[in-house]
Amino acid sequence: RARELWSFEFFSREYGDDQLIANDKAPLRRGESTPMQTVRLPLREYVKYLTVRDHWLSQREHGTPFYGNSWTPFLTHEAMRDHVGRMSFVEDLVEEDGPLGVLSRKLTKVFFGPPATVTRLHHDTYSLHAWLSQVRGRKQFVLYPKSQAHLLHAGEGECAGECAGEGAGAGEGTCCDAAQSWFDPTAPDYRRFPRARQATPHVAVLEEGDTLFCPAGWFHYAIALSPSITLMRNFFNSANADRFVEGWNAAHSLQTQPQPQPQPRSQTETQSVPTYATPPREEKGGHRREGQAAHHQRRGACSRQQWRYGRCRGGGTSHNPSCESSLGL
Repeated sequence: RARELWSFEFFSREYGDDQLIANDKAPLRRGESTPMQTVRLPLREYVKYLTVRDHWLSQREHGTPFYGNSWTPFLTHEAMRDHVGRMSFVEDLVEEDGPLGVLSRKLTKVFFGPPATVTRLHHDTYSLHAWLSQVRGRKQFVLYPKSQAHLLHAGEGECAGECAGEGAGAGEGTCCDAAQSWFDPTAPDYRRFPRARQATPHVAVLEEGDTLFCPAGWFHYAIALSPSITLMRNFFNSANADRFVEGWNAAHSLQTQPQPQPQPRSQTETQSVPTYATPPREEKGGHRREGQAAHHQRRGACSRQQWRYGRCRGGGTSHNPSCESSLGL
């Protein structure tokens, strides 16, 4: 039903009061010379930005438009669940109802954006698969197999020198995040990224009604070619469930470690911080420490069987809270 009902006017009319977070860069990267801008505004106002010339948000653009890529309407709007379904071509073990229902709704999002909205080269967290369905507009994707991460200089960036000793995958949103690549396949700089010449891109343009499947660990870049509405779902199945559980448990174990206190920002940094909102952050999986290969006794850790059969919800003990509430997705 999404193909029949969904349009910018439909969302403005039916869900215009929902608050939408929009960024001029995605995904988040620390250490950039130009900080990411983030705004929080009603969905109705964002639709005006997409459809009205000289909207006030356009005046805040620094070369790239604002991308609404974090809306999770299926958490709060029950009626919208009838608009979409599961893909028949791939197994999906994140059940829509039952214990994993909340997680399932968090993993299904609707993306909005004007032409030239970009998702920079990265792969999704927690070793999750993804499919993306183009409901309105056109969008181009460039994908690379996960085996070519080294060719894409994944984990290298503008501030790579500051990350010495941290290693790849040091943290989500950092310059050493191995889930991200600073290589731009639409404007390749082979002097900075010489190994990228050897990488093999897979390119697709999604028209309305087309769906793209992105396997876990595959790097992907996207750019909207026209005003765009995209339905996106992350999920795990029998092919990546073990890696998902391991990544989530590792990330959650890191959350229990003492965290350094944030340092006061300089006046210059403070002025560049978004004035409307701070983007929600996902915690990134880390490496399991020797001697702690099984995190199942740690707070919130769950086995693949617990995830699969919905028993990762506490079971009457305070040491095993609900998985979906702890994911932070």
